[in-house]
Amino acid sequence: MKQIILFFAAIMMALNASSQYKVEVETGEKPMSKGNQMAITVMIPEAKTEDIEPVWKKYINNRSVGERISNLATQVGNIFKSEENRASRDRLKVESKDGEMYVRSIEVNEISKYSMDVYARITQLAEGCQFSAFFQYTDSAFINESNVDAERLMSLKSYIRDFGVEACQSVVEDQIKEAKQEVSKQEDVLKDIESKTKKEEKSITRYEVDIQECNAGIFEVEADIVRLNETIELKKTAFSSLVKGTPEYDEGKKGLKELEKEKSKYFREIKSLKGKIKSKEMDIKSAKNTIANYDVDLKRQQLVIQEKEKIVDQLTKKKEGIQ
Repeated sequence: MKQIILFFAAIMMALNASSQYKVEVETGEKPMSKGNQMAITVMIPEAKTEDIEPVWKKYINNRSVGERISNLATQVGNIFKSEENRASRDRLKVESKDGEMYVRSIEVNEISKYSMDVYARITQLAEGCQFSAFFQYTDSAFINESNVDAERLMSLKSYIRDFGVEACQSVVEDQIKEAKQEVSKQEDVLKDIESKTKKEEKSITRYEVDIQECNAGIFEVEADIVRLNETIELKKTAFSSLVKGTPEYDEGKKGLKELEKEKSKYFREIKSLKGKIKSKEMDIKSAKNTIANYDVDLKRQQLVIQEKEKIVDQLTKKKEGIQ
């Protein structure tokens, strides 16, 4: 029990220490498919590449209705044109090649009034994922600090920082889901303990009924013995007046033996019933000991669930603290 408490205390301390996280962006040259280019980078702690890719695809593809209609119109128009005359327009799909994601000719009002191509690379590190985005004016130069004004660069940083916030929240949301699943799993363990306890309690009730039935049986047999003793005494009195060696004497002697034999059978039956009572009392004792052990397990499991629920609460606060 002490080890469990210390284990969860360590988890809670770690969560409290990381309950506030501010997403920071950095700029600098990084390698990509078209050489070293300026990247806007954010760090996403505790993340895995395969978890961040779908978040980015959804984020970058969150486009205006006007752009989607324009792209759709272009695609429809391409159907009636030869391959060499088809307009090169993005199909609202993020492509991937050699570990790099890219999307063509997008228009994001928050960062530019011009069409751009956006490349992204995710690097898996021990502490999480490093996400780097590269912006290029369509069929033109890559954006860097020398060819874009401070306001536009700030807009790009803000765009990627907002993605970083969303990605970090997504990572924690997955952690919350796992934590809730763990709570549910531990609740199932608790229900199993409660079910076993109820089963033992029902067994005790059944054993007590068996004991009552055995005691009732003993009472009936003892009553039969009393009646049999009365019959034996009467037979003995009548037998004492018989003459030895006569048929009546032999018949009376035989009858008394049969009555004594029947009496012995009753005593054996009582002994058997008392043996059953003792066995059932031992079963009750064993069941009560088992219930006592289950009670200890129950309290321990309740503590486990409480600590797991605290983890869910702390993760929820952690998600709310990402900014």
